[in-house]
Amino acid sequence: MLYNELIQNGCGQMDYKVEENRIIASDEKQPFVGEISFPKVTGESDRVVVERVFVHPDYRGQGIAAELVSRFVKYATAQQLTVKLMCPYAVKQFKAHPEYQHLLLPEDRF
Repeated sequence: MLYNELIQNGCGQMDYKVEENRIIASDEKQPFVGEISFPKVTGESDRVVVERVFVHPDYRGQGIAAELVSRFVKYATAQQLTVKLMCPYAVKQFKAHPEYQHLLLPEDRF
């Protein structure tokens, strides 16, 4: 697994783990704080769809969703993936961060 790491946040240490087609955030109190899910496009080994970014209601407003997207971008870049965005939050983050645009096909860039 790539990019597994504990980081400090307002609630203590947050653990981010890359699993198949998703990155999960957890901490010592909650095994599932949030996730970004990105299944592969059928028939295309290097293309994924960001379907959703979700954070447990008790953890919202702490930057965890943005961190999940950031970690996904690092992972997708390292894996040389191209990305299709279906999740409105991910679209918002990609618009706010022009440095993420390289993962999108030219016709999908903002």
